[in-house]
Amino acid sequence: MRRNSNPGPLYQRVLAPATALLMTCVLSACDLPGAAQKSGDSSTMAVEVDDVVSQPVSTTTIARGKFDLAAIEKELDPKEGDNPPIPSDVELTPMENAGHPDGNAELAVRYENAESLGESVILDGDKRKYVLKRDDRDPSRFAGMIDFDFDRFQEEQEIRRRMIAESKESKFDVFEGRELVAQEEFGFISREQLQNARNESVALRIRPNLIAIPGPNPEKTLMITDLSVVQDPERTFDICRNVGDPDGAWTFKTLMTNMANQSATGVDPADFVEDWLQSWNTTHTINTFSVPARTRINAKVLSPWPRDSNGKLDLNQSPMRLLAIVNRVDLRKSSISSSRYGGGGGIPLDAGEGRFVFGVVDRNNNGGCSTMEFTVILEYKVPIAQCTAARSYAQQWLGLDIITLGSAAFNPALQAITDQFTVAGAGGTSLNGSAISQIRTNEIALSGGYRGEIDIDPSLELAGRMAAIPFARPWELREFHLRADHMLHTVSTEKTPHHTWNNTALLANFINSGIAAVPTTYQGQPFLTGSTLNFSVADSAVWKAPGAINSRRHNMSLNTCNACHGGETRDNTAGSLDTRFVHITPRNAGAVSDLSKFLIGNGNLSVPLNFSKPDPIFGAPTRRLGDLRRRQLLLPQLAFGSCQATGVLQEALFRQLPMVH
Repeated sequence: MRRNSNPGPLYQRVLAPATALLMTCVLSACDLPGAAQKSGDSSTMAVEVDDVVSQPVSTTTIARGKFDLAAIEKELDPKEGDNPPIPSDVELTPMENAGHPDGNAELAVRYENAESLGESVILDGDKRKYVLKRDDRDPSRFAGMIDFDFDRFQEEQEIRRRMIAESKESKFDVFEGRELVAQEEFGFISREQLQNARNESVALRIRPNLIAIPGPNPEKTLMITDLSVVQDPERTFDICRNVGDPDGAWTFKTLMTNMANQSATGVDPADFVEDWLQSWNTTHTINTFSVPARTRINAKVLSPWPRDSNGKLDLNQSPMRLLAIVNRVDLRKSSISSSRYGGGGGIPLDAGEGRFVFGVVDRNNNGGCSTMEFTVILEYKVPIAQCTAARSYAQQWLGLDIITLGSAAFNPALQAITDQFTVAGAGGTSLNGSAISQIRTNEIALSGGYRGEIDIDPSLELAGRMAAIPFARPWELREFHLRADHMLHTVSTEKTPHHTWNNTALLANFINSGIAAVPTTYQGQPFLTGSTLNFSVADSAVWKAPGAINSRRHNMSLNTCNACHGGETRDNTAGSLDTRFVHITPRNAGAVSDLSKFLIGNGNLSVPLNFSKPDPIFGAPTRRLGDLRRRQLLLPQLAFGSCQATGVLQEALFRQLPMVH
């Protein structure tokens, strides 16, 4: 297979204008180019669907494509997230001559976990909710009538054919979760096939190969680390070089000021930031587990930070250096839900997350600067919902692929995208009016670990599960959420048990249960951690338990904050440089952040590939990882096609990623 190393021209000539036209046609009828062309290929090549579990959100208030984040949090049913519908097979049967009042086609989906679903599943469309009911003769099959635009679907198939021919790629990667498992041929439904199905009401088997599209350049659309962006003098600021604008749209000052939203909350942004940083000076108890204070926050961050005449942190002098702007549409939720969890059904298709990654600068005593092993990630829930609006948002990201990095047009276009989730009030009635979902930090700088200090972790004595043992102070990951006082508070790190449960029978029971979410308590024991510790990136730094099913062990371990940064994803072969505990490294001024092999594999940011990672416990199987390649394939699928044609089929086949990273 030939890998297209420069997809930009393809998107400039074919995909971007075609997709833009299709997005316009979603809102009004229009003629698309190539509608009269006939295809000579009648093959429909099949490929297995990704088998992952996920955590969808529930119905919420919709207005002009916006949704209310607070309403989503209130309505979220964790049971739905534990066991959403997992599609395995999709069929579309034209029934245009039947005169059915509920639609012109039957959509039928078989689910692998059908036994755990209700008697129906609900797919939320822009105009109506589609109810797929369980088939009495085949309990794994759910079917219902939908409105489907067959003419537009054929036009979209022909546009796909031209796009794929232009890319000179014949195959696409198939992922199960985050593991690359195969490469499959692109497939198409010809005009003749579709017309025959429409005339005879013949079922069409819809597989992922019929919607797959070659991906764009990730360095412009998914993971933006280019210095022309992260050192943009109009939008960023670097205290070490005293270059940029402290009030720029992408500065830590502006983002935190918008998050504090003083006009709505009365909270001074400087107080908001200091209150958050001071939290490291306090020992917290979360879910009975101790999160010990890390008072080096004073020497490493707070003391060197200049203050204004009122003694408050001078946010103009923030030590946060922008490392990357990240598009995480791959974390979007499915628009299909089960009637078992609430009955109302239907989840508006959303647009995932947008993220800003900062490195905390070490202000040296001599006035100089150096990098610090301390990253801060601002993770926003994009406040856009429903099919048309979500696809328009994805198309905006995809449109960056035809703009040259460093040109006068690129950064304004990128800011127009990020403003949609970063500006004050973007989150509607959610706390502070902010769209922030969580802030995560990842550091060893506050541990004293540079000097190899030895300490005792008091939590190891909790409930007598282990005797206290000495250990080198570890990396720590923390998670912060807004609370009713409008401040950021330390909370449990999602999907990660407390480290004292590693290698225990209780953990084995949990792993073998197949539950996706890590509960606060499990079998009567406090289970979810308060903060996540990591002592190494070696293969041994993973979650394991006697008697655990290894495939489930791997999925659970990869889903945790520490093993995702540790032994499950690191290339620990001799001579490898992939040994840092971060996926995006802190950088010096004028340097671009390095990326882990988990992100780019043996490729690079422009052309991400995969790398082989043997199972860290047994040495087998060997898994192929390369997460940016996976994300590269998902973005155009959300951006391409209309909501009443290709889009509804994409939703029927879509499986959410069950992970938060």
